[in-house]
Amino acid sequence: MKITIDGPSASGKSTIAKKLSLVLGIPYLETGLVYRTFGYLLKVKNFPLERWELLFEESLQVVPEVGRTIVIVEGKVVDEEELKTEEVAKYASLLGAIPEFRERINSFFRSIINDRQVIVEGRDGGTHIVPEAPLKFFITASPEERARRRYEQLKALGKEVSYEEILKQILERDKRDAERPKYPFKPAEDAIIIDTTGKTPEEVLEYILNEIKKFSEFSQRS
Repeated sequence: MKITIDGPSASGKSTIAKKLSLVLGIPYLETGLVYRTFGYLLKVKNFPLERWELLFEESLQVVPEVGRTIVIVEGKVVDEEELKTEEVAKYASLLGAIPEFRERINSFFRSIINDRQVIVEGRDGGTHIVPEAPLKFFITASPEERARRRYEQLKALGKEVSYEEILKQILERDKRDAERPKYPFKPAEDAIIIDTTGKTPEEVLEYILNEIKKFSEFSQRS
């Protein structure tokens, strides 16, 4: 089974995808982690943005596992905490705005997935990476709720951040992503949209599991 969970930043999609992966015992591909890894490499290697192709020449391996995605660069497992900075997110967003980069990385993701069962979490899962997935979910929340979640996440990591600045960045990214000439950010036409504002991860997970159960029962009858 292939399941996609897409949504904007700080919507709670990663938390839900990880929990779902653990419940179902299906490997989990966190595409945003890979984007941030490429953004981190762009920063530390000091490559010009227009030479993004060089990033794919780096030694990088992505391993979807149950409950997590492991990214290995030059033989070393990437520390996720190093990637959770606004600077790295900015570099990843710059790369994501390049249509040719998105085409290349989506092809890279498809080569990882192949015929395996997988939960794909990110922004293009249901629209461009595995559009054939029988179950697609789009997790969203109000910009204010998403900014609050990101603020609390970063504060818990000991980072000095501003809620107002985070909200501003979220609104700017939403606008930029929605207005991309190619690969505009939007739900797949057949995605089940879930607004998580005011909902706990457990409530959202229960809803998704019910949808999966209904799908499985329908498939068995068909």
